[in-house]
Amino acid sequence: MQFPRTADDVDSLLGSLNSLVGEITDARQKVAALTATATDLDGRVTVSVNARGIVTETLIDEDVFTQVTPQRLGAAITGAAQKAAAEVNTAAAEVWRPINERRNALPRASEALDGLPRFDELSADPPVPPMTPPPHNAPAVDDEPYFENVEDREDPPRTSFRDSAW
Repeated sequence: MQFPRTADDVDSLLGSLNSLVGEITDARQKVAALTATATDLDGRVTVSVNARGIVTETLIDEDVFTQVTPQRLGAAITGAAQKAAAEVNTAAAEVWRPINERRNALPRASEALDGLPRFDELSADPPVPPMTPPPHNAPAVDDEPYFENVEDREDPPRTSFRDSAW
């Protein structure tokens, strides 16, 4: 679609935008309702996530505790959670795909105004968070401050003012 040049073009563009806004509203509701569930250890570990990939339920068969190591169980839970999160992200992308295609077909102000950059060229994709656990040898964050460069001082001498009435 070309950038609008006439009043009729503007009316057509506004109609497309209004329709797109309605589709976006529907898509947001659909995406917010998405969930996904994944399993590991032959179905003995099940993890469900919401639309944001946040774990909402974890089910573990009782026999797993006697048959696998805690490390393997932790890896199974993590793997199932990551798989479920990937599934919900794929489903969300499918909901947004037709809307993004329509949005990309709309004219851009940068096409009509020379020198105006496209917004999507100005904003970079956010960095991808790591899928690995943090190092286990990292120092624990403490609530109390720790000072290395300090001097131990002797207790100050006691004075003769020791009356408890003070």
